[in-house]
Amino acid sequence: MNRRKHELSRRGFMGGAAATAAAASLGLSGRALAGPAARAERIQRAGFQAEENVIIIGTLGEASTINPFLENDTEAYWRCKMLYEQFVRVDGATFAPTPGFGIAQDWTLDGLTYTFTLQPNAVFSDGTDVTADDVAFTILGFLHPDTASPQAGKFFSIAGAQEYVDGTATEVSGLEVVDAKTLKITLAEPDASFLFNLRYLFPLPKAQLEGKSLSDDPWFDNPIGAGPFVFESWSVGGDWVAKKSPTYYQEGKPGLDGIIHRTIADANTLALALQTGEIDGSVYPAPTLRDQIAQNPDMTFTVPPFTSPDGWMFNFQNEWLAKKEVRQAICMAIDVKQYVADSLMGMGDVGVGPIAPDNWAFDPNLKNLPYDPAKAKELLDSVSFPAGTAFRATVNTGNVLREDWLVFSQQALKEIGIEFTPEPQEYATLVDAVGARDFEMCGVLWGGITADPGELREQFLTDASGNFTGYSNPELDQLLDQAKQELDMDKAKELYAQIQQIIIDDAPFFFAWYRPFLNVVHKRFTNITPSNLEEQLFYALEDFIVAAS
Repeated sequence: MNRRKHELSRRGFMGGAAATAAAASLGLSGRALAGPAARAERIQRAGFQAEENVIIIGTLGEASTINPFLENDTEAYWRCKMLYEQFVRVDGATFAPTPGFGIAQDWTLDGLTYTFTLQPNAVFSDGTDVTADDVAFTILGFLHPDTASPQAGKFFSIAGAQEYVDGTATEVSGLEVVDAKTLKITLAEPDASFLFNLRYLFPLPKAQLEGKSLSDDPWFDNPIGAGPFVFESWSVGGDWVAKKSPTYYQEGKPGLDGIIHRTIADANTLALALQTGEIDGSVYPAPTLRDQIAQNPDMTFTVPPFTSPDGWMFNFQNEWLAKKEVRQAICMAIDVKQYVADSLMGMGDVGVGPIAPDNWAFDPNLKNLPYDPAKAKELLDSVSFPAGTAFRATVNTGNVLREDWLVFSQQALKEIGIEFTPEPQEYATLVDAVGARDFEMCGVLWGGITADPGELREQFLTDASGNFTGYSNPELDQLLDQAKQELDMDKAKELYAQIQQIIIDDAPFFFAWYRPFLNVVHKRFTNITPSNLEEQLFYALEDFIVAAS
């Protein structure tokens, strides 16, 4: 193989994406508009009046879907949250399930049975009531095998769910519609994550969807929901537009008239759009351009606490990546401290394990596999790894930190006889590829948690719906099941300490570095609650208001 053919430099990697994004920043009429003029024209073209309060949020990657049964990435989840509304709302700052917000107004627990009372004035955007029957129908949709929802595992602890999935029952025995606004859910076993997982439940109208395919029906091209905003349009790779819902159950919300969620597939171009005022905010500008963004006095920015680390995810369908020794060798051959020093500009750090460092379950005594290229070579020799073997390695184009990580890893692994075939992909394409298991090494991780450690079970349990690597470890499976059912936090923490160390040692993922995010928004927007959940600063966008000028 001609080695130079597949080697990348930052300059080469950036070229195509940056050119595309720069072209997208031109005014929609074809004139080379910039800054506020471009912003005003984009708002007008989206169908808003000049006096309406609209926010333009820049995102690096396009959402894969707005079908809540199929969503499996940050952008898709956030858009679903804006359109459909969560059944149980999780506080963006504390991560605690919070009564009084979300479609579930309140709940009680008796043994293993939850009784949920729905918001009395919760309606879909067409004015029809959101009922307990709609909620039960939506849960069945997540569980139905034909839907193939990646979120199905979040509802398996409901009594009768497994039988329904297996086809031995036509109903889920643990679901009981008491009346139009009351739903009982009985669990088959304790589940410490159950309430948290109900944030992924977006109630949909049974009357409109019953009998239809919940994975590909055209209804999802122009859906209705009970969220703060109503779907307006979607230009894939460009602008996703939603307008204020006139029927939202929370009085006085949303405070904005609309959203334009704009894809700018390059972190540097996105930062330029912020600097010039062409967009109003983002959590994805290149953090290394913080000083340039700060030149716009109308912008405020914060750097939130670290989420779970970035790194590499390995597909066990590859015969060599299925070997623990090869995965460990990859981890031990990359000098992550040097990458952090070279690329993160003092804003990131070396990652440790799958749990965010501020999470209650994080083990501060956790140790990474050491940086040791000599030992890495020994591990490869122990399994007769053929020198020069190449792995397909992908990251999302436009994410300059991940692009640097790919190049840095490629150079480090060459020293121990491992080659890369770089396959940079647009974000939504990459999401589809991971869902289809069409990858070998991926630098966008479908693993690791920021808020609820119980989600590790869905990512690492053998054959779980969110296990995209094919990893299996019976000892880890047992610990994950124990942790799921353990309601005592101190005991759960002990279990999660063991879980984290096993994941580091087995290395189905290489949790290598903490990605620094830069949350930026125009000062005209207020009533903001910082968060580390999806879209961070914009997690609770329905609360935003525009300050009086």
